[in-house]
Amino acid sequence: MLSDSFLPYIQRWREIYGFEKTESIIQNLNMKDKRFIIPNILKISSNQLFSSIEKRGFILRETKMFNAFLIEKAPYNIVSTPEYLSGFFSIHALTSIIPPFSLELQKDDLVIDMAAAPGIKTSLLAQKLRNRGIIIAIEKSKARIPALRANISRLGIKNTIILFLDSMNLSFKDIMADHILLDAPCSGTGLKLEKNKRSSPRKMKDILRNTIIQKSLLEVGWNHLKPGGTLVYSTCSLEPEEGEIQIHNFLNRHINEVEVLPISFEIGIAGNQINWKFPLDSQLSKTKRIFPDIGFDGFFVALLRKVVS
Repeated sequence: MLSDSFLPYIQRWREIYGFEKTESIIQNLNMKDKRFIIPNILKISSNQLFSSIEKRGFILRETKMFNAFLIEKAPYNIVSTPEYLSGFFSIHALTSIIPPFSLELQKDDLVIDMAAAPGIKTSLLAQKLRNRGIIIAIEKSKARIPALRANISRLGIKNTIILFLDSMNLSFKDIMADHILLDAPCSGTGLKLEKNKRSSPRKMKDILRNTIIQKSLLEVGWNHLKPGGTLVYSTCSLEPEEGEIQIHNFLNRHINEVEVLPISFEIGIAGNQINWKFPLDSQLSKTKRIFPDIGFDGFFVALLRKVVS
């Protein structure tokens, strides 16, 4: 169940999203999350993976999104299969797939992943590039580098450079990217409780601290994005300050410099539909606010293109 530290958040969710939606949020945050696998197209086709995994006693169901398979029955932990160890697939919540799949990549593009560990989103970028181009995977936590390196190796990714670096310090590097993925650090209030690793009590001031970090990372990323390039921004937070309001303020700081591109997936609601205390930029209609559901965490995602002057 949600701890008492969630009570201030629940009250504000009722004001922003309404009572009925908040009850749904609470119910789904408490539910056990479904597991989905995505074939690694660098090594195997969807049909081959489906057949191989089902022969081991697993029951999979195809979904309409992202070429993903829902694990409906697992006789044992799927990470123990030879297919997993061979890098034939990765495991996801569906929301984690949206940011990398929102970017339209060309084979020779340079892409920066500003907060890369454990590397699952990075791996999807590599697959979209068919192991071409260059991905710079940035991670500031030394403790998380081994997991990032292990996933990249297991999945057969060859176009990725790992930088042990705080993305705040990217300004000191002479790098300009065609595309940037910023899955920003956030309060994580949209994560299902079973995988929410937070140990300290939640405080409302966490939101303010996170927004300052997110604002800085957005500006750094934007400064390293080529004209005409795209930046996808996402957070696993239900707090508008870390999503809709963050992007609203970014658009106000960069008037006539940003085009918000539509998120093509039919899920969630438009970001400008939330009940906020002031009108939001009309371009927020192209962003997505996603609520916790089967296979999904609470999430916000925006796709920004740098306008060529």
